[in-house]
Amino acid sequence: MTVYADVLLVINLFVNYALLMCSSMIMKRKSPPSRLLLGASIGALYGLVIFLPALPKVAELVIRLGATALIVFAAFGYKNLRYFLRSFFTFFAVSLGFGGIMLVLWVTVAPIGMVYNNGAVYFDIDLVVLAVSTVVSFAIVSAISHFTARTAPKESVALVSIASGDKTVNATALIDTGNSLCEAFSGFPVALGEYGTLEKILPSAVREYLDGKEITPSPDFRVVTHKTVSGTGVLPVFRPDYIEVKTATRTVRTDKTYIAVTKNNLSRGEYTLLLNPEILNGEKTYAQAVK
Repeated sequence: MTVYADVLLVINLFVNYALLMCSSMIMKRKSPPSRLLLGASIGALYGLVIFLPALPKVAELVIRLGATALIVFAAFGYKNLRYFLRSFFTFFAVSLGFGGIMLVLWVTVAPIGMVYNNGAVYFDIDLVVLAVSTVVSFAIVSAISHFTARTAPKESVALVSIASGDKTVNATALIDTGNSLCEAFSGFPVALGEYGTLEKILPSAVREYLDGKEITPSPDFRVVTHKTVSGTGVLPVFRPDYIEVKTATRTVRTDKTYIAVTKNNLSRGEYTLLLNPEILNGEKTYAQAVK
């Protein structure tokens, strides 16, 4: 069977993008479409190994694992080893399951020609059939992940956007029932975030405080006292233009909150913000708090 390089690239790009989207959904990670497209493009280029002479199985496995690692790094980045390995094995598992489902669909519903070499597969398939099969496979994998994946309870994990000036940062947050921090003067709830996540929107006063330098006066700069099992401490806080919180069931957007900043890691990569649950209670709560 004749293998066309352009068709191979298009098919692999389409399928790899779907795989990365599915992996992102399972892990509840919001990765920009541009990064997913970059990862999918690397996966598409990897498919060109089908044109090489047959490689030893060990070499084929090493190349495939290396390509998978590169795809995952491009699509999801690297925060720490745990974060990366979770991304790697999720994508690898989704790829195996997704490929198996599509193969069964194509063989049973629309028999096609297939070429396999060096870990790359080429299907002589109509693009319409490819699109339909991909959507069906995506739905099946999504349904399976919904019932089998270990996920946090509803409304315990959220996607958060924080805007300050003309800059915005996005992060995954844990809605922490143990976080009751409030800014003393306004009564507004306080979220706690990692320095690395918030760095590009931090006021200069917060940076200076954390670096032990003389602080430039700022109307939005405050400090809050917090208690932990190891004692009491002080954290710098700032007020963003707004914070938008998206949970599994709703979206809340408010400008009546403060963000505390720490240089410590809050988790092993699962989240970088701890939200005060009061942030989700709506504007009435905030209005009542400052009366």
